[in-house]
Amino acid sequence: MRAVISGGGTGGHIYPALAIAEELRSRGDDILYIGGAASPEAQAAQNYAFAFASVATSPLHRNLLQMPRDLATNFRGMCQAKKIIADFAPAVAIGTGGFVTAPVLTAAQSLHIPTMIHEQNAFPGLANRRLAQKAAAVCLTFEPARKYFPHQNMIHYTGLPVRQRIVEANSDKLREEAYSFFAISAAERSVPTLLVTGGSQGAQSLNEAVCAAYEGLLTAGYRIIHLCGKKNYFTIKQRAPQHQRLILLPYLEQMEYGLAVADLALARAGASFLAEAAVLGLPTILVPYPYATNDHQAANARVFSEEDAAVVIHDADLDGKLLLQVVSALFSNPVRMERMQAGARFLAKTTAAADIADVAEHIAKTNR
Repeated sequence: MRAVISGGGTGGHIYPALAIAEELRSRGDDILYIGGAASPEAQAAQNYAFAFASVATSPLHRNLLQMPRDLATNFRGMCQAKKIIADFAPAVAIGTGGFVTAPVLTAAQSLHIPTMIHEQNAFPGLANRRLAQKAAAVCLTFEPARKYFPHQNMIHYTGLPVRQRIVEANSDKLREEAYSFFAISAAERSVPTLLVTGGSQGAQSLNEAVCAAYEGLLTAGYRIIHLCGKKNYFTIKQRAPQHQRLILLPYLEQMEYGLAVADLALARAGASFLAEAAVLGLPTILVPYPYATNDHQAANARVFSEEDAAVVIHDADLDGKLLLQVVSALFSNPVRMERMQAGARFLAKTTAAADIADVAEHIAKTNR
């Protein structure tokens, strides 16, 4: 089978696309990844050795003066995608979100190629709701998103696919690699570890809170792996104490290493990270991004909170004192931590990539 995959802009859209592409490739399928030029997805596709084609794409700005130009760019991208897809002749086109997905899937639909959407969030975005009207299938991460889509018979609750390296993060082999990567000695491996991540751009409120809590957390005997974002790194590095148990990085391409050694994570409530935490049974402190479209991160966090897989803190309430209190309370309560681990694993969908690939192959067969 030939399949087009599209998803871009941020890791939250790219990594699920890569996980689906990995699964399809393992079945012998031929994959073409379509994304933006000089984009994060272009680099990711290269890293995973997938064929890649680029199209013009732009987010839709709310500024009325910019919107005509944005629409023109995406129309040009749709025309480019139409030619690329016609030449490749896929049996199915799969979108995982990001603004590049709309022109690519619209092009596929105009060519009468069946399309699939993977919706990551509990509250879906407008583009996916529109694309779903002509899609052959919609795959969901969270069951509450179902009510926002038409054609209920085309909906599949698959969960969010994670890359194989993330799945392997609980293995002894990968954990050994992680200890070596972070230069953590054998004597230090039992130290409770907090992973702080705000994504590739970092998260200002998370950074401020953890910086304020550095001294208290380190004095309490905890290790901190702080992924602060590339644009914040040098400023935070100047503020950070020199301590062997503080590992400060701008970003971590090998996220599986951070997850392998973490006992607890402080993060935003992006669906991709939550799926990874669930698969690994990692307890989390979630601080939903308050300006996310339709407040979808709060909806994502609510799903985890209801299963006691996460402690949720409002962004406006987060500070160093509260963070220290919550982390200390969790690390000193192994019964609660075990309950959170169980809650996270309950939410995990370990077969998500395989289930989505099954749907794709079924669609391809029925549309021959």
